[in-house]
Amino acid sequence: MFQLKTKEAPERDGEVSFGELYDRHFNAVNRYLRYRMDNSWDADDLTAAVFLKALENFHQFRRESNFAVWLFRIAHNAYIDYLRGRRERVFSEDELALLEAPSGPEEALLHTEEVRQLKDMLRRLPPEQRDVISLRYAGELKFGQIAPVLGKSEAAVRMIHHRALKTLRANYSGHGEEAGKIVR
Repeated sequence: MFQLKTKEAPERDGEVSFGELYDRHFNAVNRYLRYRMDNSWDADDLTAAVFLKALENFHQFRRESNFAVWLFRIAHNAYIDYLRGRRERVFSEDELALLEAPSGPEEALLHTEEVRQLKDMLRRLPPEQRDVISLRYAGELKFGQIAPVLGKSEAAVRMIHHRALKTLRANYSGHGEEAGKIVR
């Protein structure tokens, strides 16, 4: 079994197997891909492909770097490759059901409308902003981890994140002229 020393392990200097790293990062990678893809089955398949590629290339992993960053770079590249073969469809209503399940028909209708509105707002973001938002919230990565995944500086990632949130806030609260515009 593969072993490595990792700074992110709870047992700081302990040996951690690929299986333990798989267990630690599977949910975040899967959540990131489900957040980005329209079909949860495709996201699950792509998650499996990401971990298979990580296992196949584990010997190339530089142990002084962060495993999560390396893994999410593989996931991001796999997602980009997936999009090259398909027309981009992002954020299905099923995957965006982030709120608790509604308890009555009125709440279900409101929930459906909120999810539709969020899906529409996210779809209108530039791809770079969608990448940062999905890595930050679905992948649960820190700005310092997102930067190497996207090949940008941490300051650039923070600015992209700020602009994306500004756009989402303006579109969510602005029911007038600002609602349909992308704020740069």
